[in-house]
Amino acid sequence: MAPPRGRDHARRIAEDAVAWWLENRGGTSDLPIAIGTLAAVALAAPSSPAGPDYGPLLIPLNDEELPDVLRSIWNGLWASRPVLADAASPLHEWLAHPSDDNIRGLSDYIRIIVRAGLLEYASDVTRCEDEDLLGLLVQKMRSYADRQQAGQFFTPAVAANHHAEILLAHRLPSGARLLEPCAGTGTMVRAAAATLRSQGLDPASYRWWMNDTDPLLIACCAVSTVLWRLGSDVTVSQGDAFRDPKDIEGPAREKAARAIQEQKRRPLLYPPQGWPVRSPA
Repeated sequence: MAPPRGRDHARRIAEDAVAWWLENRGGTSDLPIAIGTLAAVALAAPSSPAGPDYGPLLIPLNDEELPDVLRSIWNGLWASRPVLADAASPLHEWLAHPSDDNIRGLSDYIRIIVRAGLLEYASDVTRCEDEDLLGLLVQKMRSYADRQQAGQFFTPAVAANHHAEILLAHRLPSGARLLEPCAGTGTMVRAAAATLRSQGLDPASYRWWMNDTDPLLIACCAVSTVLWRLGSDVTVSQGDAFRDPKDIEGPAREKAARAIQEQKRRPLLYPPQGWPVRSPA
């Protein structure tokens, strides 16, 4: 039974995920694996609540079968959105050569987040844009000292929502660019998209640009742009936004062009290495 509000649902998923990870993996040193696995399951969700239920396909899997399932999900993003898949590489690059310790208990972890309603959450854009799920996971899994040392202060969802309502009080014309120079995991962008949607506007008709200095946070942004249905005109970049924006935009464009060319040369980001993955009927 999913909580009625997306914010409560996201918090339940994050709390269940963190509780399992801390109890069974003994810490947060594998943060990219914890977040990347959850992100992959979210990306595998159907595009609408009326879509098929993939839970029965995921719940029976064991640890040995899971890496190829996760590879197939990231391969799908690589095929359709190579620039975003490249930006999200901190969340999936471990799948190239996972160790036994990397995959230890992942099947139990996936069962926990599926039973917490991750697939239902990710298939419903109204729930997704009510809270920044990946941001919650980062906050709960990174210690306060680590976040303080990195200068990371995450904006609460309620504050972000009010800020977006004020900034977007006047309806933006289609095609306008919305830039978040210190995006973190993207919660301000999430709030802006939700505000636009509440005004009867489609966030996918705008141009989005998210920047941060932390590659893991940018990887979360890349995934969340899909969950929040921001459309195809999305830029995620890593750099110092307090300097000339051109110093960020140029390298971001070059990096995106390289990802597109690489995808043409290498259609599969991760070739299957073991268990044959079957698509649901």
